[in-house]
Amino acid sequence: MLRVIIAAIVGGIVMFCWGAFSHMVLPFAEAGVKAVPNEAAVTSTLESNIKEPGFYFLPGMENMHNASAEQQAAWTAKYEKGPTAILVYHPTGETPMSPKQLGTEFVSNVLAALFVALILSFSSAGYIGRVTIATLVGAAGWASISLSQWNWFRFPKEVVLAEGFDQVVGWLVTGIVMAFFIKRRDG
Repeated sequence: MLRVIIAAIVGGIVMFCWGAFSHMVLPFAEAGVKAVPNEAAVTSTLESNIKEPGFYFLPGMENMHNASAEQQAAWTAKYEKGPTAILVYHPTGETPMSPKQLGTEFVSNVLAALFVALILSFSSAGYIGRVTIATLVGAAGWASISLSQWNWFRFPKEVVLAEGFDQVVGWLVTGIVMAFFIKRRDG
């Protein structure tokens, strides 16, 4: 179990460093991301109309599961006409790249690495097999989350492909290191 914990901590550090490198050096963090045109007017409209932080969907409908057939049909017509949007909104700002954000990211990377270390600890695969397993975990996470966001919310393909590169390569690099700590399990 000690090897699993060490692998999780080291793997979390590697994944955190990979994330810093991939977002600060490689161009993928900006792939498909655009600035809002006429930002001052849009910001003013948001401030005037949305008071609570939240995850907003346009066109919106409160309590869609209990909507009447007529309400659902009206919403479908609005969705088909467009525009559609997702907005993660916070009416107040905060310091970007704050110690709290960096610490939370680090802890989430160690937690993810712990899950991968536990999976690897159950494997009887050799070193290359364990690296492959770690890489496939990253690919599975990407496919499960990012491809669903592309499908359902129409995330730009550039964003989804960049996220795939980031996750697969990140877990490949992390797996290369973690596989040294997690040895083959026989039986």
